Amino acid sequence: MTKQQFLSGVQFYVGGKSYNGASTYSYNESAECIMRQSRSSIDERVVMDEYECNVPKITKTGFTGFTYVMKKKVVVRYKFEDLVIFEQGV
Repeated sequence: MTKQQFLSGVQFYVGGKSYNGASTYSYNESAECIMRQSRSSIDERVVMDEYECNVPKITKTGFTGFTYVMKKKVVVRYKFEDLVIFEQGV
């Protein structure tokens, strides 16, 4: 995935699809966050679209995200090259 695809909200997997119905993610520019799309294992349609983490920093090669889990801040960093574009029906 490229930085431009990420910024335009293209849906992606982290590291690739692991099973039918695996969640996908997308960047929401107006909210500056990552959204998670929970998918049906039957036809991969989006069942629920919800907040996953904030994105305070985007660089040339990747992004940093964070959220809180049980009062602890969790920080993640991903490179765009590790994100795999979601393709319907593949």
